[in-house]
Amino acid sequence: MPLACQPHKTCFIQNYVDIDPGRTAKDYMCGRATYEKHSGVDFRLLSAAATTPPVAVLASADGTVKAVRDGVADVFFKKAKPQDVAGRECGNGVILDHGGGWETQYCHMRQGSVRVAKDQTVKRGDQLGDAGFSGMADFAQVHISVRHDGKIVDPFLPDAAEGKCDPDARGPGMWQPAAAAAFPYKNGEMIGAAFAGAPPTVEGLEINHGDVVPLTASSPAIVLYGRFINLMKGDLVHFVASGPGSEIFDENAAPLERDKATYVAFAGKRRLGDTWPAGHYSGRVELIRDRGVIATNLVSFDLSGASGPEATGSEKSSEKSGASGQEAR
Repeated sequence: MPLACQPHKTCFIQNYVDIDPGRTAKDYMCGRATYEKHSGVDFRLLSAAATTPPVAVLASADGTVKAVRDGVADVFFKKAKPQDVAGRECGNGVILDHGGGWETQYCHMRQGSVRVAKDQTVKRGDQLGDAGFSGMADFAQVHISVRHDGKIVDPFLPDAAEGKCDPDARGPGMWQPAAAAAFPYKNGEMIGAAFAGAPPTVEGLEINHGDVVPLTASSPAIVLYGRFINLMKGDLVHFVASGPGSEIFDENAAPLERDKATYVAFAGKRRLGDTWPAGHYSGRVELIRDRGVIATNLVSFDLSGASGPEATGSEKSSEKSGASGQEAR
């Protein structure tokens, strides 16, 4: 793995290689967890704030440093001007030469973090730098590309004929078996869920995944939200929330009208009394596709009375094969 992180907890695959040479983007399993002409695999973090403390970018194979770049600012591409990253779309990065025409490239690293130099020999697992969001990046990540004689190779399906995906693909591809097992293929994933005092935004969560309005006894509304990547047209989100002694809501969001790379959905209820009752609150967020639940996140929250500290909370999550939402790309 090119990141020192916890798969499906602190890091996720946002985009695979676009294996289709035409105008239709397809990943190696014939899904749509990619975009047109994407040349590598994006291992994303929960937010820009998750890059502090630093998250190490690691060499995926032994090699020699062919090229490095540092000094590019960490600025989400949506907030930058195209000319700011022209010719530096990779941001801060490293290219490793593995011999025999093979090389890997690591992009979007944190400014000032690159710790290797040209012609330096590195071993698999050596730290190259830290994850960031420099160059053409809209989320904190490391992008890794694999090339052979200058041609892009999908590390999950390296022997595929050009343009041929495989919905039945099995095996680790070029990865070590443990690394491949840590990231089983997912085309649609929930990367977070929680109670809040107001709906969060996609943009806000990309900056800081923990920066949400806290739920307190005096919050004007109780909100349960889920955060998703790589949703497909027709997907819907189901919310169930209960508080002390009663159900608060049980709602479905409307089915999505198109694919969405990142998405935040939520359901909520406005406060009618003076305060929300103290006690234990529980919630369940489900991602539903083709009438089946493909991901579930369970959250719980303990709310004290208006006097003293107003709220404490904790979350639990598990993955299994009025609501609204917000999106980005």
